[in-house]
Amino acid sequence: MFFVYLAFFYLQWLTLAFSFVIKPIASDNSQISITNEVGSPSSESKITNSKGKPLTGRFLHITDMHPDEFYREGASVDHYCHDYKHTSGFSKSPKAGHLSPGPGFECDSSPSLINKTLDWFSKHFEKDYGGIDFIIWTGDNSRHDNDNHFPRTKSEIIISNEKTVDKMVETFPDVPIVAAIGNNDVYPHNIMEGGSSSMTQALAGAWDALIPTQEKHAFEKGGYYMVEVIPNRLAVIAFNSLYFSEKNAAVDGCPRKDPDDPGSFHIRWLRIQFSLLRQRKMYAWVASHVPPTRDQWYIDCYDAFTDLLYEFRDVIVGQLYGHMNINHFFFLEFNKPPADTSTLKSGGFQIETAQPKYVKSLIENQYGELPYVPDKPTSKFMEETVGKFSLASVGGSIIPEMFPNFRIYTYNTSGLNPQPSGSDGNNGLSDSIPNDYASQLDELYRSNSVKDNEDLLPFTSDYESMKKKSRKKKKKKKNRRKKKIQPGPLGPAYVPMTFTPLSFQQIFLNTSNYMNATDESEVDYKLLYDSRDQPYNMPSLTVFDYMRLARRIAGVFDSNKKKKKKRRYKDITYTYLWHAYIGAVPSLGNPDDY
Repeated sequence: MFFVYLAFFYLQWLTLAFSFVIKPIASDNSQISITNEVGSPSSESKITNSKGKPLTGRFLHITDMHPDEFYREGASVDHYCHDYKHTSGFSKSPKAGHLSPGPGFECDSSPSLINKTLDWFSKHFEKDYGGIDFIIWTGDNSRHDNDNHFPRTKSEIIISNEKTVDKMVETFPDVPIVAAIGNNDVYPHNIMEGGSSSMTQALAGAWDALIPTQEKHAFEKGGYYMVEVIPNRLAVIAFNSLYFSEKNAAVDGCPRKDPDDPGSFHIRWLRIQFSLLRQRKMYAWVASHVPPTRDQWYIDCYDAFTDLLYEFRDVIVGQLYGHMNINHFFFLEFNKPPADTSTLKSGGFQIETAQPKYVKSLIENQYGELPYVPDKPTSKFMEETVGKFSLASVGGSIIPEMFPNFRIYTYNTSGLNPQPSGSDGNNGLSDSIPNDYASQLDELYRSNSVKDNEDLLPFTSDYESMKKKSRKKKKKKKNRRKKKIQPGPLGPAYVPMTFTPLSFQQIFLNTSNYMNATDESEVDYKLLYDSRDQPYNMPSLTVFDYMRLARRIAGVFDSNKKKKKKRRYKDITYTYLWHAYIGAVPSLGNPDDY
């Protein structure tokens, strides 16, 4: 009998031990069987989101709704679908339909498009997609300020945000929603000063249903906050990229010698959040509006941000952005300047000119220059090569300039245990948060010393020095290397484990089929493609898998041989461009012709 008990306890010990082992990176196609399945917690485990709803292993990314109360059916597309009473009614330009003007015109979303999209969510998300656990919403809940006949006002922006937030909360009552501030959610657009202001206070009121009580102070200080969408396990950090944006003339771009600059201060706030999450063994998605690209962020802000991504790679699951209206991805590499996308002009984004050139330059100057990715990566390769890259995904928009679209992501929920006893699943921050959280934030707000914060800010990058292009004779300078950063181990963004993103479905609405729609018409969003299908065949959405995909898109074969001078694009390249523009721009043609 003694040996029977001994064998039983030995088997129990083995089961417990293996439950804590992180699955190794697959060296062959066996990885597909690991990552293509969403682990479904048992009903007894009672793992829920912060609203108390059982997990489904799915979440929604939506961005750039741009509702426009001045949109009028029958108005000329030359007038942004606005009704100019003083103009002639004999214009030959296309007219706006009740729902949209169709793709290709610079009109924002009609009230009908927003309402019918949310109605579709209500009717189909649970029924057809099994529901979602949380929503990441990356900004621009107000129309563009592009029509001098209808200038925007601060009150209009706040009202637009308030109405849109109320509709989202009504549509998803049991789903936590985390929204980030867009450049059109402030007045004037792109411009936002640091510290509490009438703008941040007004937005805090409009977003009251989204922001946890204990985060309102941080939001009013700078328009950023954190929500635990799965209490004690997973958070979403909505950071304020306006403080890093080159178009924001009210900030200085994260200068190291000025810790009170809004961007520098924000970097320190982010570091505190990541440190606390690591202490609590939690993970986080980071989300914002303006993506960290060469032409859109101050370089020192980019440099400081990539430091954080590398150092806290064990905490950060992924990054989601909006703003650019096209679906694509790019990489941020530690201690390296951003990819050259200089063909993207910083002025207005014209579909037929600037953005296809931007995507092509991204393919040429980043995808095709990525290091060789072997089929069977060693742990050293993953740690020292792949581990220095982080992935940023940019979502398409709801505005009808292209086909309205959004993404439904799946992620791995296997390995989740029941809620710890005594935790409150309905709180944005649980009782298990460290006791010194408030004191750390208070100390951050009081901090004014450069010396006290040197460990939180990066050295000025070599790229910044090159960017100045001074014609003066340069003096010999000491080699100031960036401080050495000790990164965490590879987390869910790199290896298959709990919370690793597995796949996404791109859902879109072909507005060309609704040109004669009325207020009684219903819309039907359809699947455009799935990341697991041809030609992508992605086994999961790790950085490793995206690096392999990027090289395929760029026409670079996975070999150590020297690349040819001229690449030959394949079908996957054209498909990627087609999907980036949601299939709404038939004139894309061959990338070599741009």
